[in-house]
Formats: sequence, C-alpha cells, structure tokens
Amino acid sequence: MIGRLAFFLLLATLAVGACALAFDWRVTIPEDIADAIGWRKGLSDAEIVDADLAWYMNDDKIAGRVADAVARDDAADTMLYLDIARKAGIPLAGGLEAAAYAVQAREQSFDEQLSDYVSGFVTGQGDSLAGLGGAITSDLTVYGDLRDITLEGGRMLAGEDYSPFILGLSAVGIAATAGTVATGGGGVVVKAGVSFVKFARRAGHMSAGFAARLLRLSEDAIDLPGLKGVLKTLDLADPAGSWTRLSKYLGEVKDARIFKVLGKLEEIRAEVGTTEALRLLKRMDRIEDVDEIHTIAKAAGKRTRGVMELTGKSTFRAIKYTANVVQILFEYVWGLILWIGGLLAAIALRVAISAWRLTRFAIRRLARRRSAARLRPARGFAPAR
Repeated sequence: MIGRLAFFLLLATLAVGACALAFDWRVTIPEDIADAIGWRKGLSDAEIVDADLAWYMNDDKIAGRVADAVARDDAADTMLYLDIARKAGIPLAGGLEAAAYAVQAREQSFDEQLSDYVSGFVTGQGDSLAGLGGAITSDLTVYGDLRDITLEGGRMLAGEDYSPFILGLSAVGIAATAGTVATGGGGVVVKAGVSFVKFARRAGHMSAGFAARLLRLSEDAIDLPGLKGVLKTLDLADPAGSWTRLSKYLGEVKDARIFKVLGKLEEIRAEVGTTEALRLLKRMDRIEDVDEIHTIAKAAGKRTRGVMELTGKSTFRAIKYTANVVQILFEYVWGLILWIGGLLAAIALRVAISAWRLTRFAIRRLARRRSAARLRPARGFAPAR
C-alpha cells in the first residue's frame, strides 16, 4: 500500500511540473535576492549580453587585455577593451587608461587622412579608415560603381585577368540604386555595404570562402552573361550615358538575398565602427555568420568583438542560453523543488517500507527463537514418577 502511494506521489509531482511548464506557472523572486544573483525578469538583449559577459570577465583579465593592446600599439583593441571596462565599471589603475588614450591619439595626421581619402575616392582602394571613407563616398555618388564596372568589365571583354567579385558587387550597387529592391534598409544602406565589402576584399580583410559566397549571391541576382553585352557600350568618359544604359538593364532586379546581406553588413559597421567591422568580417566564413554577428552587434554595439573573444561565443543563441539558465531555474524553482521533493519522498518511503519489512522480519525471527528456546528444556527430560 505504501509503495503504491509513493509511486502515485511521483506521478503527481511529474504532472505538476509539466503543468508548470505548459501553463507558465512562475514564482516572483524578491528584489534583494534578484540583486544578489544578478537576475532580472524579461532581460533585454543588451542586458543578456552583460549578464553572460559577467561570467567570463574580471578586473585582472580586462586590465591585462588593455595593457597588451597598449604594448602592441593597437588602437582598435585598446579602445575596445577600454569601452568594456568602462561599461562594467572596472577601474584601470597605474595610468593605464591614459596610456590607452595616448595610443588612440597617435592616429594618422590630417594630411595623411586627406591623402588617403582622395585616393580611396579615385581608386576605391586604401588601407585606412580615411581611404574607406573616400571609397564609400565615390560609390554613393555612383562614380565608384561606374569606375569599377567599367574597368573590370573592360578587362573581362579584353580577355585579361579581372575580378568577378568587384564586377558583380558593382553591378549589385547600381541595381540597388536604379531599381526598387527589398534591401532591408534602403538602397543607400546597400550601396554603403557594397562599398564596404569591396574595400575589405581589396585590403585583405575578407576570407576567400566568404568572398566566394558573396560572389555566388551576386551572380544569383545579376544576369552576368547579359551584362556582358551592356558593358561593351560603356565609356567612363561618358558617365551619364553609361549610367543610363546600366540603370535601364540593372533596374529590373527586384529582390535578391544579397541585398539583405549587404544591408546587414552595413548595419554591423554602423553599430560597431569601421575598424571593428573589418575585423569582424575576417571571422565570417558563411552567409549565416552575418545574421549571427548582426544580432550580437545590435545588442553589444562597439563591444561585439570583445564579447565574442571573452566568452568564446559567436551566436546570440549561445549567449542568451547561458545568461538565462539562472533565470529559467529560478522562475520554475518551485516546480523544480516539487519534482526533486517527489523523488526524495518516493525514495524515502521506499526505504521506510524496506526498513519496516526488515524490522518486522527480524522481530518475528527473534520471537520464534525465544519460543523454541522455551520448549527445548521440556523435551529433554522425562516426567518424574
């Protein structure tokens, strides 16, 4: 009877736990306890990043990262970890913060930045942020895409070595300007993304595998064999006429996945800054990586690469899971306690039953032995006469 009761108690506990999950029965944690365990109901994405980052971060680790960046004279890493330290309220002693700002101040002079900007505008190439600024400006004024598509297309028509990547992306940039496309942010955002990835490819900030995937997406969007015929009529000396012919042909592109990908890449750049975006781009091997890093960047901002390096996680799902483990456990804590309590109760009852049976068996056996001991002397003697 008791064994059956334990079994039904266990079933009831499991049923209650299932109902707690199904109907979202929860408990309210007192605010002081929530503060102690670092838990908050309904965490925002940014708070989830902070909660997960706290598991992997301490004062010595962040100070070490900043000191290492200062020693390498790496302005990007210096400001990245300085921002993380500031956000977490971690003090940097011994003049380390001043040294970090000194590294940032040792950037290129104004004359060098102006020279790189002009070079980036004219050629679309460079190895500095000013050069990228010039390249983006030229692409946004249509000149950059016309320049690249005419030069690379001319090499292709002449049978010379050319870059299918630059040619395809330039065609996509013009299509984003000329047509009505589902860009996920507007044609201007896509064109800035086109300029960013072209610059990154030229400067060596993109893996060959990721470049190949972007090229495949551009080929899915643009009919390159048909484009070849249009290219024969282009002349960089006549940008207006070239633009008219190209826009008429490429304006037929209505929607393609590459528009959304380029829009997200530009949004990543806007969230984290150009230098960080170039470093994050090196981490991308699959198109899906753009979605993952885009989600983290929306939550972590300029700290995105630091969060990924400190936690070792490259997806927001992984960050969210770790940060919410404590939250999930405490929200369903009473259901968890009931479940564990039911198991312990079943075990305790089972042990009690076994102990009672052993005790009863021992008592009966002892009673039989005493009874046998009383009868044994009577059987050993004959009755007196």
